[in-house]
Amino acid sequence: MGTASSPGDAAVSRQAAGHGSGRRGQAARGVRALLQEHPAWVLLRSRNAAAAVVLLDRNLGARRRLPVEQLADRIDDDLPELRRAGFELPYSGYFYVSEWIDDGVLVRRRAPQAAGEQGAETVELSDGALLAIRFVSRLSRPHPAVTPSRLGTVLDGLHTLADEADPDPEARLASLLEQRAALDARIERARRGDDEALPPDAAAERAREILALAGDIPADLARVRTELERTDRELRRRLLESDGSRDTFLDDIYRGVDHLAESEAGRGLVAFRDLLRQAEHTAQDDVGRVLDTVHLTPAEASALRRLLPTLQDAADELTDTMATLRRALQRMVRSGELPAERALRRLLGEAQDAALAAAPEVTPGAEMRLRLPLGTVAPRSVGGFVPHNPGREDAEAPPAAPAAPPRAVSLTALRAMARDSEIDVDELRGHVNERVGAVGRATVASVLAAHPATQGAASVVGLLTLAEQNGVATGKDEDVNWRSSRGVARRAVLPQHQFEEHVP
Repeated sequence: MGTASSPGDAAVSRQAAGHGSGRRGQAARGVRALLQEHPAWVLLRSRNAAAAVVLLDRNLGARRRLPVEQLADRIDDDLPELRRAGFELPYSGYFYVSEWIDDGVLVRRRAPQAAGEQGAETVELSDGALLAIRFVSRLSRPHPAVTPSRLGTVLDGLHTLADEADPDPEARLASLLEQRAALDARIERARRGDDEALPPDAAAERAREILALAGDIPADLARVRTELERTDRELRRRLLESDGSRDTFLDDIYRGVDHLAESEAGRGLVAFRDLLRQAEHTAQDDVGRVLDTVHLTPAEASALRRLLPTLQDAADELTDTMATLRRALQRMVRSGELPAERALRRLLGEAQDAALAAAPEVTPGAEMRLRLPLGTVAPRSVGGFVPHNPGREDAEAPPAAPAAPPRAVSLTALRAMARDSEIDVDELRGHVNERVGAVGRATVASVLAAHPATQGAASVVGLLTLAEQNGVATGKDEDVNWRSSRGVARRAVLPQHQFEEHVP
């Protein structure tokens, strides 16, 4: 006998379906975000994914880290062969390295440096790039569909977990006695000579399974580094956002509490490092015995031989990274610069709030009518600045070199220094007046045609400023040509202003 559904039941069903579809939509948006942002997916869906995977694996798979220039040179050496193979790679190695850095495929870091020296900039594979290369490797060399060693690893791990996680002490004791009985039986068979070694094929299969499991560890360690750096940024953000009064978190940092080591990534790293150090000597002996008794290909034997040193180097490096981040965080608290950093953050926030408040009423292209006085600081590229790194301030700084005796400086040298830091407005005013006196009127283009821009773009900016202040806008545009301070020809299209009188 059927049951009639009520309107309320139908509404509940629609609501449940809506929740389900909402969850599916949210999951799909999350996958779409990964598709657009995750370095592994970005690398695999790029236009030259096949060539990129081969180049990155060949040049960074085993070395882990290279200077930017050296990696670009290596890519340049490999590109001709790939082009002959039919791959369309029109750009230089440095272009592709820069593109991979922008996409998050490569991570850029500073190499350790001696005191007083600038460390070289290096790049290494990100965790996403390692995942992508690992994925492609598994596709090209797939694991057999069913292997006893893989199933045995899963079942042994499951059995060990069940025994060690059981809260009943009697059950754990029974499991230990069972393991001891099985071990006693194996010992007795070995004494009688009945305990045979693994067949060569089974031993090689198990060794490959171990290498396959170990192949995922580098990507895990790269993720740990990323998580440590993210945690460090979060800790710094908390310090800047706190008001400093009765702040327990600030007191903890000042007293040396290691919040990085207490994070999930920090605890995992400490446990990984401790286990690796405890098993170091035994594992080295095991590697030697496996290489002596198990038949492996040269590539597999080399990978097994490098396994422990690679893991030890990676663990030590991550430990040093965590210690450096911790010291920099404590130095930030103890140096007395925290109030100034908080004040700067507050001013930036106020500026952003003011901009957001004005956004509904001011269009992006609105003319603000603000005057910026020139002549105090010369325009320079941001790339010319060397950022201050407080993490490199060692506790024991090298002794300062004795100050050199003062030298006499000529007036010509002082004028040259002034021209390096300010626009020579007097020179530009003289050039304009000379053209106006000779022709009767002049524009920025005609002045530059008669007198070269001795300060490059700074001279052009200075002339344009004089034109806006003393000239008349014609409503037209004009081509302006000059040479930079390095002699490179430059060209720009500027609003035309006409000088009709001498510039005072």
